[in-house]
Amino acid sequence: TLSPFWNISLWVALGVFTSLLAFLPKPLGILFLLVSLILRAIYTMGLAPALLLLGAVNLFNKLVFLVSFVGNQGTFTRGYKAVVMDMLFIYHLGYAIICVLGLFVHEFFYSFLLFDLVIREETLLNVIKSVTRNGRSIILTAVLAIFLVYFFSIIGFLFLKDDFRMEVDRLPTPGKGDQLSNNEVAGSCTKDSCPLSTPQPGPDDGTERVCDTLLMCIITVLNQGLRNGGGVGDILRRPSKEEPLFAARVVYDLLFFFIVIIIVLNLIFGVIIDTFADLRSEKQRKEEILKTTCFICGLERDKFDNKTVSFEEHIKSEHNMWHYLYFLVLVRVKDPTEYTGPESYVAQMIAVSKQNKHALHKQEIVTHTSFIPPKNVFPQSCLTIKAVDLFAS
Repeated sequence: TLSPFWNISLWVALGVFTSLLAFLPKPLGILFLLVSLILRAIYTMGLAPALLLLGAVNLFNKLVFLVSFVGNQGTFTRGYKAVVMDMLFIYHLGYAIICVLGLFVHEFFYSFLLFDLVIREETLLNVIKSVTRNGRSIILTAVLAIFLVYFFSIIGFLFLKDDFRMEVDRLPTPGKGDQLSNNEVAGSCTKDSCPLSTPQPGPDDGTERVCDTLLMCIITVLNQGLRNGGGVGDILRRPSKEEPLFAARVVYDLLFFFIVIIIVLNLIFGVIIDTFADLRSEKQRKEEILKTTCFICGLERDKFDNKTVSFEEHIKSEHNMWHYLYFLVLVRVKDPTEYTGPESYVAQMIAVSKQNKHALHKQEIVTHTSFIPPKNVFPQSCLTIKAVDLFAS
C-alpha cells in the first residue's frame, strides 16, 4: 500500500515529465518519463505484474532489434554464417535468451542484464579488458602460483602434518540435544533406575586436522594460504621454540609469504593495473586527437593559428566529417548509371579500398578540396581516400 501523499506525488511526477518531454533533451526527458512510469506501474499493479510487463516489453524490443540488426548487417549478401558468428550478434542473442529465461523461468535471470552497463560504459569495459587483454600472462602467472602451492603442500604433508590444525564451527548434529538430556538424567538417576550404558561425550577442542591427506593439504594451502595476508602461517598451529621443527616452520612460513603472497600475487595485480593504465592512456589520447586534429585531412589545431580560417570553422565547414559520410551514403544508394565524375571516382575508390585496405591506408589523395559546402548541404565533389578508408570500413 502507498500513502496518499506518495500516490499523488507519483501521478504529478508522471504528468510533469510527460509535459516536459517536448522541452527537455530527448535522452534526459525519456529517462525521467520512464522512471516515473515504472514506479507508477509498480505501485499500481504490484511488483510481480509490473516486472512481468516490463520483461515482456523488453523481450519484444530486443527481438525487434535482433531482426533489424540482422537485416542491417547484410544477411543476404554476407551469408547467415558470417552474421551468426558476429560477436555483437551473439551478445544481443544472449541478451534475448536471458530475457526469455527471466520471463518464463525465474525473475533471478533479470539480474544478469545489469552487465549490459559494462558494454555501454567504456570505463567499465576497460576494467574487463585490463584482465582479458593480457590474459595469457595472467593465466601463466596463476599456473606458477598453483605450482608453488602444490610444492608447499607436499612439504607440509611430509613434515608439518601435525601443524595443520584449524578451528572449525561444527553444525549441531541431529539428536545431540536428546543425548545431552539423557546424560543429565543419567547423572541424577538412582542405582536401580540407571540405564546399563550411558554415552559419554568425546573430547572436542574446536579444532580439526586438515592435512591428513595430500588433497586436503593442497585445498587448505590454496584456500587459506592465498586468502590470508600473512600466508598459510596465519592458520597453522603456533609452535613452541623448544620444538625441533621450530626453525623449519619459520622458514616455511616466510618462504610462502615472500614468494607466493608478495611476489606472485603482486605480479598478477601489477599486470592488471598496468594494463588498465595503458587503456586509460589510450582513451585519453584518442579524445585528445579528436579534439585537436581534423578527422579528414589530419591537420592539427596549431596549424590554423594566425590563419584566416580557424580550426572550428575548418572542421564544421570545409572538412565536416558528417558531410563526407552523407556523400558515401549517397554513392552507395544512387544508381551507378547516374554517377557524376567525382561520384564515379569515389565509388571506384570504395571498391578498391574493400579489396586492398592495407595498400590504401597510407594514401591521402584529395580531389576538389576547394569546394566548401554550404550549411546543411553535403558536398558531392569533396572527398579524400583517407575518409573513404575510415568510413567504408
